[in-house]
Amino acid sequence: YAPVIWTSPRPELVTGRPRVPEADRDDQKTALRSAAATVAGRIRDRGSAASGVAAEVLTANAALAEDRGWLGAVEKLIATGTPAAEAAAEATDQFNTLFAQMGGLMAERVTDLRDVRDRVIAEFEGRPEPGIPTPSEPSVLCADDLAPADTAGLDADLIVGIATVLGGPTSHTAIIARQLGIPCVVAVRELEGLGAGRFVLLDGEAGALTVDPDPALARAR
Repeated sequence: YAPVIWTSPRPELVTGRPRVPEADRDDQKTALRSAAATVAGRIRDRGSAASGVAAEVLTANAALAEDRGWLGAVEKLIATGTPAAEAAAEATDQFNTLFAQMGGLMAERVTDLRDVRDRVIAEFEGRPEPGIPTPSEPSVLCADDLAPADTAGLDADLIVGIATVLGGPTSHTAIIARQLGIPCVVAVRELEGLGAGRFVLLDGEAGALTVDPDPALARAR
């Protein structure tokens, strides 16, 4: 039972930028690869500091940031004049369409790759890495979806519950939350429009979220 906080917005993917001159395309490829390597290193460091499933997931996500297939698709688009950030977004959409068609556990890699994309683009453009605000009191973290790289670093004393609009019970976010002992409910469509600061009662075992419950009854639970 705690107030709601929301994740920070993901970086906006700007489209319609001028084509990259042919003379600059190799430099964009090099800079994009450097950004991907930096992001992979950060995620790998977080994996080294984690344990269990969280460490495994973060290690896998670090590898995703340096995946030759994904980077190759990005560079192929840059070679045609597509700006690097747009190329990263377009290549990610291509891979995520394939993951979604495969279904099952592969479909849940969509969130992982989108998170990697956002971090790489932010690094490439010199912007702050996407992340989660630090609450001043124990709170329930709400998000459209939550990336494993963010979930693994949560402080269970401050984030006492997680609720997402998307996701499933076998998503990496749900698995890591379970390991950290943070109650988590996913696929909560009614989260949309729920403002920060509203109090909710989250029951991870029942998969239920109650908005503005009676305070006395909520605390009694």
